[in-house]
Amino acid sequence: MAFVLATYNVLDLFDARDLGKIERIAGILRPHAPDAIALQEVGSVEAVRAIASRLDGDFTHVVADADERGIRNALVSRHPILESTVLRAPHLTFPRFRREDPEPFAGRIPLRRPVPDVLVDAGELGRVRVLVVHFKSRRGTPMREPSGAIIPPAATAEFAAAEARAVAWRSAEALFVRRAIDERIARRDEHLAVCGDFNDVPGSLPLRIVQGLAGVAAGDPPRPDALVSLADLIPTAERISVDHDGETAAIDHVLVSPPLAQRLERCAYDRTSHGAASDHAPLVARFY
Repeated sequence: MAFVLATYNVLDLFDARDLGKIERIAGILRPHAPDAIALQEVGSVEAVRAIASRLDGDFTHVVADADERGIRNALVSRHPILESTVLRAPHLTFPRFRREDPEPFAGRIPLRRPVPDVLVDAGELGRVRVLVVHFKSRRGTPMREPSGAIIPPAATAEFAAAEARAVAWRSAEALFVRRAIDERIARRDEHLAVCGDFNDVPGSLPLRIVQGLAGVAAGDPPRPDALVSLADLIPTAERISVDHDGETAAIDHVLVSPPLAQRLERCAYDRTSHGAASDHAPLVARFY
């Protein structure tokens, strides 16, 4: 029996009463008959329930806390949920150069969107652990006054500094998730998938951190605990998950442990209804 896993950023679904948008989301997902769906940018438990109620089957869900904008990550599953938790961090650590160095950034990098960590009984496939992520956007992170007021960048270097802060933020989030992956892979008792909107493209530092490819030279074999990016298996011309004002990119990903990758039957971005409910396309993977 197949196991179908999807990830979908549904774009600011704040109103659970927006039945038109909810039906469009469900209509995009329904033909794939997903068994588990990693959702990003849902505004409430009610919105998650509204999507699940329009899919075929009896779904349960795990919904994380909202960020300051009011959006959340969630996982819905038609298979039994064996255990679940939500990974949180009031602030993220960042690598130091020397052991005695003070912690960089004085705790100013939060994990903005807590991560559902859900163990699903996927039937014949076995136990599948799914982590749902949504990293910091690619927009630059401006300097702020002590009051919190934004200091608009003026010089070219200040615009570059804003982008560097955003990359540092996503990298800190990626390190947090990779440490969680290391702990779970060490147990060796389940398949693992990390799904969501990484706000970064294949080959970027945050993606390589989560995959376990940071520090691996081109052409060298990956580490045994490196995750496989399903986006990398999709033909380049079809490797598009988002279109922001004409700029296309693959920023929505499913990364899976090697044993789970060996059970992959097919994967693709569903762009047939792009723009109907979100500026993102869901990535759908089928395992046997």
